[in-house]
This record gives sequence, C-alpha cells and structure tokens, in this order.
Amino acid sequence: MRTELFFISQPARRCKDVREVKLASRMNSWQWQRLRALVIDAAARFLNTQCRYEHQDPEMVRLFYQAVHATWPEIAAKYPNSWVLVWYLRIYLLKRVYRKRWSDKIARERAASQLRRLRTKNTNQSSVHQIDTGASQARVAKRTRGRAITCDRPVSPPGPEISVSPAMQCSAVIAHQHSGSSSSPASAQSHSIVPIQSSHAVFRFLDSMTPSLVKLVPDFLSAGIYDQSHLEDFFTWPEKAQRNFLLKTFVGKMNALELGAMLIALNCRRHG
Repeated sequence: MRTELFFISQPARRCKDVREVKLASRMNSWQWQRLRALVIDAAARFLNTQCRYEHQDPEMVRLFYQAVHATWPEIAAKYPNSWVLVWYLRIYLLKRVYRKRWSDKIARERAASQLRRLRTKNTNQSSVHQIDTGASQARVAKRTRGRAITCDRPVSPPGPEISVSPAMQCSAVIAHQHSGSSSSPASAQSHSIVPIQSSHAVFRFLDSMTPSLVKLVPDFLSAGIYDQSHLEDFFTWPEKAQRNFLLKTFVGKMNALELGAMLIALNCRRHG
C-alpha cells in the first residue's frame, strides 16, 4: 500500500512552480489552502524567510517539519518524505528572496533618484545665489560711481541743484508782495532761493536711506517740506498720518522697498 501511494503521489520530475506542485499533489482547493497556511505560519516561526531553503539552519528546518506534521499528520503518511511540503517550501522561500531583492533594488533606485534631485536643486540654488550676488555687486558699484560723479560736479550752494517748482515760485512772489513796496530786489531774490538753499537738509535725509531716495527731493519741496524745521515737524506726525501722506503724495513714485525704507527712517527719527 505504501509503495502504491509513493508511485501515485511522487511525480516523475521535479516541480518548477507552485502550480505543478499543486497538480502533482492531487489536493483539492481546501487542502491546498490549508497546506499553504501551515507552511507560511511555520516558516515565519522557525525559518529565516529572507534566505533560500539551502541556507537555512538544519535544526530549525527539523523543528519546522515537526510543527507541520504535528498539526497535519496525514502529510507524512500520504506523501513519502513529505515531498509536497519540501517542494512548496523551497518555492515559497525562493519567491520571498526574489521579492526582497526586487524591493531592495527599487529602494536603492529611489534613494539615488532623490539624491540626484537634491544635488540638482542645490546646484540651481547656488547658481541663482551667484547671479543675485553679482547683480547686487553691480548695483552697489553703479551707485558708488554715481555718487562719485555727483561729488565731483561743482555746486554753487551747499546741496543738489534742484529746479524751483511753480508752487515755490508762487510762494516767493506772494511773500515778496506782502513784504511791501519798500523791499529791495535783493530781498526778493533772497525769498525766491530759500527753498533751494534749504533743500540740503531734505537731501541729506533722503540720501541716508537704503536705497537712496534723493530722486524724491523735488516732490518733498513741492509738498512744502524744504528745510530742517519742516522736516522736524514732519517727524513728529503719528505713524499712520505719515504713511497716508506718503501714499497720497508719492503715488506711483516709490516701490514697496522704497516705501519700507522711508517708513523705517521716519520711525527711527520719531523715536530718536
């Protein structure tokens, strides 16, 4: 009886995959699922599922077979030397090894891809930083040359040459008319050049900012701020009033950076 069972159950050639093992074992679906569950559970308890069958510890393999035979004794009785158990275990462990190698390969490729992207990002950031640094140095050099040229120009009064706006000329004429007919031409000339001579304080204040805002000197004079006393009065205004004045008076003439520099300078003067 045992010899007949051996010839019926033992295949003539070695099975290459799970499907051939299942066909050779002549198990139904329920029996095959039970065999798979037993092998997977016992292998997780006794064997290293990341190594092939040939690399397992012989003592742990013996314990594996004992656990399976104790749970399902018919395996040893129906299949000589438990060949169905051995072959399925070999294929199961081999697939686990291949799956582990594939996952490790994918992980290495992802890590290498992330490292390449990080290096590319750092290179791009370094290039942008170098471009920004070069542009900043060029702006500083241009500003320095402009100031040097301005200092080399001959200036009659102490301060920049600023043309008198029509509003200032009207103020000078009105002041001359109120001074009476006895005023001399020299007095009228003195009244007409007061805003220009007194603009040096406005020039110093606007040039002290970063970036320099000396381009706004004519606009300050047109707004009635043309000497140190007017500046001091302007410095005492509340912060909100100063901001509203700047936004309404210099609309379209200052960008956000220049407006911020102006507000910081006014805040320093207010608390200084």
